[in-house]
Amino acid sequence: MKLIPFPIFLSIVFLTACGSDNADPLPLDESDDETPFEENFVDSFDGSGDLIDYVTNNAEALPTVGRVDGRYRAELTDNTDNVTLHFNDQQGRLDAKLVSFPFEFIARNIGIGTLTDSQTAPQHQNDSYNFAGVQVHALDLNSPNSSHVVVGHRGPTGFTIEGKNTLDGNSSVNDAGANIVPDGRADIRIVGNMDNTITVYWQTPNLTGEDSQDDWVLYNGSGELPGQAPTFESEVYVGLITYAFYSTGVPFVGTCDEIEIK
Repeated sequence: MKLIPFPIFLSIVFLTACGSDNADPLPLDESDDETPFEENFVDSFDGSGDLIDYVTNNAEALPTVGRVDGRYRAELTDNTDNVTLHFNDQQGRLDAKLVSFPFEFIARNIGIGTLTDSQTAPQHQNDSYNFAGVQVHALDLNSPNSSHVVVGHRGPTGFTIEGKNTLDGNSSVNDAGANIVPDGRADIRIVGNMDNTITVYWQTPNLTGEDSQDDWVLYNGSGELPGQAPTFESEVYVGLITYAFYSTGVPFVGTCDEIEIK
């Protein structure tokens, strides 16, 4: 059954620089027009260039991120000191929108690819941890409190979807099983509920452009991520991440065709 969209508030924030991996995100400009969107928001990443009106945390962790030929594209070519990692108190790069509960966030055709062909997943190796996906982050971007759902390779479990809750710098992780996304790509849907919790869905990519063709599956049968979730406030940052654990499988790219926020 198709979810009836809830109206949400989106704040558009302009980011011009990021001082260090742990630097504070730039504050909202009080002069900006913060009139809420009353209709659905879609970013299909048209053209090529920088991402438009995203809040970016830890930009230096993954400097080559933007729009390339109508897709979000993050090139991960160096993971020295696990700089891109999202695990425990380590926070890589996040490119996000400010969203109010309740909401629905969908990322279309998100996953991993090679530098030469972003739509062909890199070969699975038993010790490769290579991902792209969606993260819900607490309002304090310096605080390691987040939930995420990512697509890629997870060590011995290849072509999978990983779910993770990170509460006060302690992460709980599981996955949905090997080879459930044989092309290393999926659609991810996160529903922000009235009680400020989230429910997670996925499907193999629906490339038809028709919502009526969606066939959403609850993550691990319940839509819940492992461990204890952070206590989210009425607003959260929701956006895209690409990361690795150590260097097996590097370089690779994370890409996404479109995001929808309802």
